[in-house]
Amino acid sequence: MIIITGTSRGIGKAIAENYLSFGEKVIGIGRNHTISHPGYTSIHCDLSDQQAVEQLSFPDFGNEQLVFIHNAGILGTVDYFERLDSLEIARVMQVNLFSGAGILQKILRQVPKNKHFKTVFISSGAGRNPIASWASYCASKAAVDLFCQTIQVEEQQLGRSHFQCFSVAPGVVDTDMQADIRSTEKSSFFEVARFKEYKDSQQLYSPELVAKKLFKLLHEMPFEKVICSLRDVDL
Repeated sequence: MIIITGTSRGIGKAIAENYLSFGEKVIGIGRNHTISHPGYTSIHCDLSDQQAVEQLSFPDFGNEQLVFIHNAGILGTVDYFERLDSLEIARVMQVNLFSGAGILQKILRQVPKNKHFKTVFISSGAGRNPIASWASYCASKAAVDLFCQTIQVEEQQLGRSHFQCFSVAPGVVDTDMQADIRSTEKSSFFEVARFKEYKDSQQLYSPELVAKKLFKLLHEMPFEKVICSLRDVDL
């Protein structure tokens, strides 16, 4: 069974559809759902609302292998930090980290320690290298990296022998987020021309390519590191 947040479009939708093509059962969590497939189950949840996340519940997972992918993420307002609303970092952190952490905690409490279980948080190179005007996003993705490393250590200490936690940077992907970045004024984002060049020179990954690379990383490669980049995965 595959549980994925943010499956209405972009990377999350591509990941869900890729798993469905292999006959896997997929549960999608988010506000909107655009997938119609007999193997797909939707759970409505506003991931920016922590109380809504806390009220989530899941069916029995049975004996099949379980994968949880926290893909949902928001960039937040692209502008210099001193100009942002005071709640901006909290909103971005809630969607990008806290909602996924809350769901993971629920699953860990429900799943026996001898069950095969992999979890993925979609991270970003922006969590490893600062980008001006992205303070909220960079902070949230940096937190994702260390959170996943910590959870891996904890679950090993607790005896969860078939558990792996990954923080996976997908590369620069052709999504609506990238379109929003390219539409930002230079007065708010000094590097906007660089991101326009990514699109013009066809340097962006497709969501479908990301989905295939992620599948290979999780199911076909003997990968032991927590911090990963799909740039290192060849198809």
